[in-house]
Amino acid sequence: MVNVRQANEDNSMENDDSLYIASKCWKRVMDAAAKTGYREGIQDGADSVLQHGFDIGYKDGFETAFTLGRYKSLVTALSPTTKHPDDVTAVFDQTRRGACWICSVESRNEAKPSYQHVPFSEILNQQRTHSVQVIERLREYREAILQKAGIRIDRRLN
Repeated sequence: MVNVRQANEDNSMENDDSLYIASKCWKRVMDAAAKTGYREGIQDGADSVLQHGFDIGYKDGFETAFTLGRYKSLVTALSPTTKHPDDVTAVFDQTRRGACWICSVESRNEAKPSYQHVPFSEILNQQRTHSVQVIERLREYREAILQKAGIRIDRRLN
């Protein structure tokens, strides 16, 4: 009887040891999975935010570049001896880089401001405002040229 009791106690201790080891292994696996999931979640979130910002910038940039291209083609089609206002000439010289608000701010200042801590929405609003101002100035200039040449334009096509 003592041998049976001894054997049961040995089995019980082995089972306890096995459960303890299994519990430690399980905890280690769960901790690793949680850390990996957290890292992947952070990366997925960052990628999602960057992609969303890129998509907005690409769409706005394409629309602005297309409009600038239309105005630039009109100026190119004019006689090469035509003198354009300085602000219009400057816009067309700078359109190789687009109507970039940050570029225009940095070109006016000696010290380059940091935009790392400025909210994306603020930069986007400033860029959109700048693009609208540039395009509006070019539209006014185009209309003056066409009026002077006696060409009527349909305002709905602007």
